[in-house]
Amino acid sequence: MKRLLVALCIASTLSACSVNINKSKPKPQQSVTSAQQETNGSFIQSINLASGATLVVEEGRLEPRSIGSVTVKLYRDLNVGDFAGAVSFARDGTILKAVLIENGSDKQKLSITTVTAGSGNYQASQLVCIQGDSITLC
Repeated sequence: MKRLLVALCIASTLSACSVNINKSKPKPQQSVTSAQQETNGSFIQSINLASGATLVVEEGRLEPRSIGSVTVKLYRDLNVGDFAGAVSFARDGTILKAVLIENGSDKQKLSITTVTAGSGNYQASQLVCIQGDSITLC
């Protein structure tokens, strides 16, 4: 009888200790409009527009950081992948920032600034115009 009580006490103690040991903590939600650096260092950013659409600005993933391309994709609804269009252009340097300079409900304008590699640190800007479902270089 004494063995049975000891076994029951040990079993209940062990089972109580093993609860929630490996339970992972929920990850915090990231802001949709924040710039993110990936593990390879390439630039990617999503920007919400007043029209409800979303822009995704990114450097080419397999390209060198110092030279390559920039792609701006327009999604009617990024959550479901409702793609509307995109533009790509060559870049000399890395993307420094991507900022909306006009954000109306019917027309938006995005400015993408790049900075060259090396000692010069020359900056260049490219404007991208969005009107409805149309995206073009300005």
